[in-house]
Amino acid sequence: MKTLKTWACAALLLASAAGAQALPKAVRERIIQATVMLLPTDANGDLDGSRGSGSVISPQGYILTNYHVVGDPDTRQLSPWIQVRVVQFADREPEFTYWGKVVAADPNLDLAIVQIVEDRNEKPVGKLNLPFVEVGDSNALSIGDDVFVFGFQGTGGMTLSFSRGSVGGFTGEDLSSSGRQWVKHDAQTGPGNSGGGVFDDSGVLVGVHSAGVAGNNNSRTSFMRPLALAWGLITPNVTGFVVRKGSGAAITPGTKVSAGSGGGVWPPALATGRAGVTGTVRVTGGAAAGTWTTEFTEVTDDGSLKGRARSGSRDQTAFFYYDEDNNEVWVEWTPDGKAYSSCVVEPGGVKAGSADWTGNLYSFTGLDSKGTRTGDCVVSLRARAAGTSSGSGAGTPAASSGPGLPALAAGQTWTVTFSQGGAYSVTLGARDSDGDYPGTATQSGKTGDALFTLDTDSLIMIVGRADKTFLTCTVDRTLRGSARAYQNSKDPGSAAGTCTLASGAVGATSTGTSSSGAALKWPLTLKVGQRWDVAFPGVGTFTVNLTEPDEESGFDGTATRGSEKGSVLMDADADELLLIVQRADQTFLICSAGRSGLGAGSVRGDATSHRDSTDRGTGLGSCTVTPR
Repeated sequence: MKTLKTWACAALLLASAAGAQALPKAVRERIIQATVMLLPTDANGDLDGSRGSGSVISPQGYILTNYHVVGDPDTRQLSPWIQVRVVQFADREPEFTYWGKVVAADPNLDLAIVQIVEDRNEKPVGKLNLPFVEVGDSNALSIGDDVFVFGFQGTGGMTLSFSRGSVGGFTGEDLSSSGRQWVKHDAQTGPGNSGGGVFDDSGVLVGVHSAGVAGNNNSRTSFMRPLALAWGLITPNVTGFVVRKGSGAAITPGTKVSAGSGGGVWPPALATGRAGVTGTVRVTGGAAAGTWTTEFTEVTDDGSLKGRARSGSRDQTAFFYYDEDNNEVWVEWTPDGKAYSSCVVEPGGVKAGSADWTGNLYSFTGLDSKGTRTGDCVVSLRARAAGTSSGSGAGTPAASSGPGLPALAAGQTWTVTFSQGGAYSVTLGARDSDGDYPGTATQSGKTGDALFTLDTDSLIMIVGRADKTFLTCTVDRTLRGSARAYQNSKDPGSAAGTCTLASGAVGATSTGTSSSGAALKWPLTLKVGQRWDVAFPGVGTFTVNLTEPDEESGFDGTATRGSEKGSVLMDADADELLLIVQRADQTFLICSAGRSGLGAGSVRGDATSHRDSTDRGTGLGSCTVTPR
């Protein structure tokens, strides 16, 4: 009997190992439908003869690929249009179906996001619902893990190719030092695989195949960029993507699974994969008692949401996530990253037909401490839709909305400053039947439409531009927040940095105003503790925190953009504002501005990108520096 049990256990282990070597057919089919061929065009709009691969990571038509597939990393020149070919049948060449444009790109990481915007006949696509792949956690990869590569490598023609291999190791940016900037693997690949997806054994996207290197004394090694490096591009620019944590179920809004006796929707992970979740947590009992207003505006590496929680004078960092291992939803906040107050909601706390979730409040004195139950909590969260109003009637006074928000009235003038769009003077007209305030927005002599709406805990300013595109600025009681840009009313929009609101028109004072209400004068006065946003075109917006003076006249600090963390040097004198961001891969970005760049609440200058200290740099366009 012992021998039989030993044999049976061995057989089960072998069967388990064999099962890990292949993806189920249904998973492979899903990935195939979401793998596209990308053909870039030159300046004249003609195909330039190159091709690569990409993975659709959102049903709304966003594609993750390599920068070198859609542009030239040396010159920083991006292809104006990308032809997107879709697989209809695996044994046939993909069919030309769409045109796409690059909406985010990082030449230093060799990663880019392409958005499908037109069909093959150059007509706007409208709302899409495409097959797409879920994104996962590349930090969980270990040496020996199975990986699967899909793309158009060119071997045997233009049809799709599949190969399998395993993780061979990790390396730093220079392909020789320590780190996880690159993941080595041994799946068979070719040049056309560039930009294609690398998937783990559950069919989740964990990397982008980027290069193959042949050594002098060994066989060819393939390299992929781990998905962790792409979060800085994905989270601010892509809507509708789905994050799968570990081997559990994907977290998507409205996933219906059994909620025990509650009978509601579980898990209630609102807006996982995109920012924009607001609401309250009401706490009874313990030191955290009171009503906490929460706003989540950032997606972290593991797919959880990060933001702020405020109650009275208390303003703390907050997190919102679904704990798959324990099947619980957590909303928690911390003043220092050590002690936490956590509202834990179990399936029974979500009731059908109710917008509130009831849970237990726990207090943690440290990251490794055991929690102590200190009270009860009720969570009320919702996903914020850009540009929507609260729908209050015309007879509802605007001042009745959330605490700390200003009352609106016809005839008021406001300045809305976009970190990636400049400043507009907005004049409010009479209140309409929906309780909103239409008006006009003026910038550099050009006038467009505006709409100012007051939500229960936020202000939303919509600015219509002369070219029929529009911008939205959504702020809380601090009058600072996040911006989005839209091509038209059907466009789901893309993140456009930060924005601030200030009472009064642009140029009402000679100095302009900062987001905190203090005068912004030239030369700028810098000091420890200040926070700034610096927006680089084609890269994104970094939040800068000045922490200490340097050996000269400037200040050192930290620079963060999503999950990316780097360092910064900021200096200002009578002639120039200089801001240097050194990134995690040791490349750096420079924003240089003069007095003429001073505007209403921000400073505009010239941006350059540099591979190292000896690189003279490549111009990126205009950068904007805005105080927080």
